[in-house]
Amino acid sequence: MVPKAFQPGYPGTTGFRKVVKATILVKKKEGMSDEDFIAHYNHVHAKRAVPILQRHGIISYSLTYHLARDRQVIQDIMHNKAKLADYDAICTFVFPDYLALAKFMYDKDGAAMNDDHENFMDDSQMRIMVGDEYVLVENGEAVAQEGTES
Repeated sequence: MVPKAFQPGYPGTTGFRKVVKATILVKKKEGMSDEDFIAHYNHVHAKRAVPILQRHGIISYSLTYHLARDRQVIQDIMHNKAKLADYDAICTFVFPDYLALAKFMYDKDGAAMNDDHENFMDDSQMRIMVGDEYVLVENGEAVAQEGTES
């Protein structure tokens, strides 16, 4: 049984997924090409993380890139008025609860992966945000919320 303090969600609310979603903002290492950043993150770092995450009950793990091509496309769409985040990737973990997240973070194999950061990212710029996710649309369909009709 997961202690109440480690359970996801917010008391007295509905519509949350009841998961713990950790979103990490990442800046690539200075001077690294977009191609090398993607290759290292996808095929070295993330690949090493997968079995460790699975050992701790991960629900999903994904990487979203925000690189030169993406920045240009969104600026074209928004007529150069987009206020873009100054990060190159978003790493998203979804865990069933805070205890699973903590077990991953303190896993000796997971902690050892921090040494790889210097190969592709600027660790000093990394930022994290953790919380539950309020879902409004899933698979193209509106999600019924308390007090609304779907």
